Amino acid sequence: MQWIEKLEKNGFVQLYNFLPEHQAQNYRREVLSATHHKTWRLLTTPYRPCTRVKDNINKKIIDKTRHGQATAAKQRRKFAFSFYRSNNAHAKFHGAGDIHQSFSHYVIDKVSKPLTLSGELRDTFFASFVKGQFIEYHSDGKAGKYAFIYQLSSGWQQKYGGQLELYPQRIKFYKKVLEPKFNSLVLLKLDHPMYHSVRLLNNPKHKHRITISGWLE
Repeated sequence: MQWIEKLEKNGFVQLYNFLPEHQAQNYRREVLSATHHKTWRLLTTPYRPCTRVKDNINKKIIDKTRHGQATAAKQRRKFAFSFYRSNNAHAKFHGAGDIHQSFSHYVIDKVSKPLTLSGELRDTFFASFVKGQFIEYHSDGKAGKYAFIYQLSSGWQQKYGGQLELYPQRIKFYKKVLEPKFNSLVLLKLDHPMYHSVRLLNNPKHKHRITISGWLE
Protein backbone atom coordinates (compact mmCIF):
# COMPACT_ATOMS: atom_id res chain seq x y z
CA MET A 1 0.00 0.00 0.00
CA GLN A 2 1.38 3.41 -0.98
CA TRP A 3 1.78 6.12 1.65
CA ILE A 4 -1.09 8.21 0.24
CA GLU A 5 -3.45 5.25 0.52
CA LYS A 6 -2.32 4.64 4.11
CA LEU A 7 -2.88 8.30 4.93
CA GLU A 8 -6.38 8.32 3.49
CA LYS A 9 -7.34 5.04 5.14
CA ASN A 10 -5.79 5.50 8.59
CA GLY A 11 -5.73 9.28 8.92
CA PHE A 12 -1.96 9.32 9.47
CA VAL A 13 1.28 8.07 7.98
CA GLN A 14 4.94 8.16 9.03
CA LEU A 15 7.46 8.63 6.21
CA TYR A 16 10.97 7.44 7.08
CA ASN A 17 14.20 8.88 5.61
CA PHE A 18 12.20 11.86 4.43
CA LEU A 19 15.25 13.93 3.42
CA PRO A 20 18.77 13.12 2.30
CA GLU A 21 20.78 12.31 5.43
CA HIS A 22 23.16 15.24 5.04
CA GLN A 23 20.28 17.71 4.74
CA ALA A 24 18.53 16.33 7.84
CA GLN A 25 21.79 16.61 9.80
CA ASN A 26 22.25 20.20 8.59
CA TYR A 27 18.76 21.17 9.78
CA ARG A 28 19.44 19.57 13.15
CA ARG A 29 22.71 21.46 13.60
CA GLU A 30 21.15 24.75 12.56
CA VAL A 31 18.21 24.42 14.95
CA LEU A 32 20.44 23.37 17.86
CA SER A 33 22.80 26.28 17.20
CA ALA A 34 19.94 28.79 17.44
CA THR A 35 20.71 30.01 20.94
CA HIS A 36 19.93 33.73 20.71
CA HIS A 37 17.73 34.78 23.63
CA LYS A 38 14.93 35.70 21.22
CA THR A 39 14.98 32.33 19.44
CA TRP A 40 12.55 30.44 21.68
CA ARG A 41 9.44 31.22 23.68
CA LEU A 42 7.68 28.95 26.12
CA LEU A 43 4.12 28.01 25.16
CA THR A 44 1.85 26.81 27.94
CA THR A 45 -1.80 26.43 28.66
CA PRO A 46 -3.55 27.14 30.89
CA TYR A 47 -1.73 30.43 31.42
CA ARG A 48 -2.61 32.64 34.33
CA PRO A 49 -0.50 35.82 34.33
CA CYS A 50 1.90 35.90 37.24
CA THR A 51 0.72 38.40 39.84
CA ARG A 52 3.94 38.67 41.83
CA VAL A 53 6.39 39.21 39.01
CA LYS A 54 6.25 40.95 35.65
CA ASP A 55 7.15 39.19 32.42
CA ASN A 56 10.15 41.46 31.87
CA ILE A 57 11.80 40.83 35.26
CA ASN A 58 13.12 37.26 35.11
CA LYS A 59 12.28 34.94 32.25
CA LYS A 60 13.43 31.81 34.11
CA ILE A 61 11.07 32.54 36.99
CA ILE A 62 8.20 33.24 34.59
CA ASP A 63 8.83 30.05 32.59
CA LYS A 64 9.07 27.93 35.73
CA THR A 65 5.83 29.37 37.06
CA ARG A 66 3.97 28.90 33.79
CA HIS A 67 5.24 25.33 33.39
CA GLY A 68 4.08 24.62 36.94
CA GLN A 69 0.60 25.89 36.08
CA ALA A 70 0.44 23.59 33.04
CA THR A 71 1.70 20.59 35.01
CA ALA A 72 -0.87 21.17 37.74
CA ALA A 73 -3.65 21.28 35.12
CA LYS A 74 -2.37 18.03 33.59
CA GLN A 75 -2.49 16.36 36.99
CA ARG A 76 -6.13 17.48 37.28
CA ARG A 77 -6.71 15.87 33.83
CA LYS A 78 -7.38 19.22 32.19
CA PHE A 79 -6.15 20.11 28.72
CA ALA A 80 -2.64 21.47 29.02
CA PHE A 81 0.67 21.71 27.23
CA SER A 82 4.18 23.00 27.83
CA PHE A 83 6.93 23.21 25.21
CA TYR A 84 9.26 25.69 23.54
CA ARG A 85 8.41 27.08 20.12
CA SER A 86 10.57 29.14 17.79
CA ASN A 87 9.76 32.82 18.02
CA ASN A 88 9.14 33.50 14.33
CA ALA A 89 8.68 37.19 15.01
CA HIS A 90 12.44 37.29 15.54
CA ALA A 91 13.43 34.86 12.79
CA LYS A 92 16.28 37.10 11.65
CA PHE A 93 18.10 36.38 14.91
CA HIS A 94 18.15 32.61 14.51
CA GLY A 95 17.87 31.94 10.77
CA ALA A 96 14.44 30.34 11.01
CA GLY A 97 13.26 32.05 7.86
CA ASP A 98 15.96 30.43 5.72
CA ILE A 99 15.36 26.99 7.26
CA HIS A 100 11.59 27.20 6.84
CA GLN A 101 11.91 28.33 3.24
CA SER A 102 14.34 25.53 2.41
CA PHE A 103 12.31 22.89 4.23
CA SER A 104 9.10 24.08 2.56
CA HIS A 105 10.53 23.21 -0.86
CA TYR A 106 11.02 19.61 0.24
CA VAL A 107 7.53 19.37 1.76
CA ILE A 108 5.87 20.83 -1.32
CA ASP A 109 7.79 18.54 -3.65
CA LYS A 110 7.45 15.32 -1.64
CA VAL A 111 4.00 15.82 -0.06
CA SER A 112 1.94 18.68 -1.44
CA LYS A 113 2.34 17.75 -5.10
CA PRO A 114 1.47 14.05 -4.68
CA LEU A 115 -1.56 15.06 -2.59
CA THR A 116 -2.50 17.72 -5.19
CA LEU A 117 -2.58 20.44 -2.55
CA SER A 118 -2.18 24.15 -3.16
CA GLY A 119 1.40 24.03 -1.90
CA GLU A 120 0.68 26.54 0.85
CA LEU A 121 2.22 25.92 4.25
CA ARG A 122 0.09 27.53 6.94
CA ASP A 123 2.81 28.32 9.43
CA THR A 124 5.93 26.35 10.21
CA PHE A 125 7.84 26.42 13.46
CA PHE A 126 10.52 24.67 15.47
CA ALA A 127 9.43 22.90 18.63
CA SER A 128 11.73 21.82 21.45
CA PHE A 129 10.80 19.71 24.47
CA VAL A 130 12.82 19.40 27.66
CA LYS A 131 12.30 17.11 30.63
CA GLY A 132 8.82 17.45 32.14
CA GLN A 133 7.17 18.99 29.08
CA PHE A 134 4.23 17.50 27.19
CA ILE A 135 1.12 18.13 25.08
CA GLU A 136 -2.18 16.64 26.19
CA TYR A 137 -4.93 15.05 24.05
CA HIS A 138 -6.20 17.53 21.42
CA SER A 139 -7.13 18.10 17.79
CA ASP A 140 -5.70 20.78 15.48
CA GLY A 141 -9.21 21.58 14.24
CA LYS A 142 -9.22 23.46 10.94
CA ALA A 143 -5.62 24.69 11.02
CA GLY A 144 -5.15 23.14 7.58
CA LYS A 145 -5.91 20.00 5.58
CA TYR A 146 -2.93 18.13 7.00
CA ALA A 147 -0.59 18.64 9.92
CA PHE A 148 3.06 17.60 9.64
CA ILE A 149 5.70 16.87 12.29
CA TYR A 150 9.27 16.41 11.09
CA GLN A 151 11.53 14.74 13.64
CA LEU A 152 15.11 15.88 14.25
CA SER A 153 15.62 13.91 17.47
CA SER A 154 18.79 11.83 17.15
CA GLY A 155 19.68 8.73 19.16
CA TRP A 156 16.31 8.72 20.90
CA GLN A 157 15.42 6.01 23.41
CA GLN A 158 11.95 4.92 24.45
CA LYS A 159 12.65 5.74 28.11
CA TYR A 160 13.08 9.42 27.17
CA GLY A 161 9.34 9.73 26.49
CA GLY A 162 8.17 12.29 23.93
CA GLN A 163 6.34 9.74 21.77
CA LEU A 164 3.59 11.04 19.51
CA GLU A 165 0.34 9.37 20.54
CA LEU A 166 -2.43 9.19 17.94
CA TYR A 167 -6.11 8.36 18.51
CA PRO A 168 -7.55 7.33 15.12
CA GLN A 169 -10.89 6.29 16.63
CA ARG A 170 -11.18 9.35 18.92
CA ILE A 171 -10.97 7.06 21.94
CA LYS A 172 -8.31 7.77 24.53
CA PHE A 173 -7.92 4.08 25.32
CA TYR A 174 -7.17 3.15 21.70
CA LYS A 175 -4.01 4.76 20.41
CA LYS A 176 -1.07 4.38 18.08
CA VAL A 177 2.33 5.32 19.48
CA LEU A 178 4.99 6.71 17.13
CA GLU A 179 8.59 7.06 18.27
CA PRO A 180 10.37 10.33 17.41
CA LYS A 181 12.48 8.69 14.73
CA PHE A 182 15.17 10.96 13.27
CA ASN A 183 14.47 12.21 9.73
CA SER A 184 10.87 10.96 9.67
CA LEU A 185 7.84 13.01 8.74
CA VAL A 186 4.42 12.30 10.23
CA LEU A 187 1.33 13.49 8.37
CA LEU A 188 -2.05 13.81 10.09
CA LYS A 189 -5.26 14.16 8.11
CA LEU A 190 -7.19 16.84 9.98
CA ASP A 191 -10.65 16.11 8.61
CA HIS A 192 -10.32 12.56 9.98
CA PRO A 193 -9.89 14.19 12.63
CA MET A 194 -6.72 12.93 14.22
CA TYR A 195 -6.55 13.63 17.93
CA HIS A 196 -3.02 13.41 19.29
CA SER A 197 -0.75 14.11 22.24
CA VAL A 198 2.96 14.14 23.11
CA ARG A 199 3.98 11.87 25.97
CA LEU A 200 5.66 13.41 29.03
CA LEU A 201 9.38 13.97 28.43
CA ASN A 202 12.03 12.34 30.59
CA ASN A 203 15.07 13.12 28.47
CA PRO A 204 18.54 14.04 29.76
CA LYS A 205 19.76 17.57 29.03
CA HIS A 206 22.06 16.46 26.22
CA LYS A 207 19.20 14.80 24.32
CA HIS A 208 16.89 17.08 22.39
CA ARG A 209 13.42 16.34 21.09
CA ILE A 210 13.17 18.89 18.32
CA THR A 211 10.81 19.08 15.37
CA ILE A 212 9.76 21.26 12.48
CA SER A 213 5.98 21.36 12.47
CA GLY A 214 3.16 23.08 10.62
CA TRP A 215 0.06 22.68 8.47
CA LEU A 216 -0.60 22.18 4.77
CA GLU A 217 -3.42 23.51 2.60
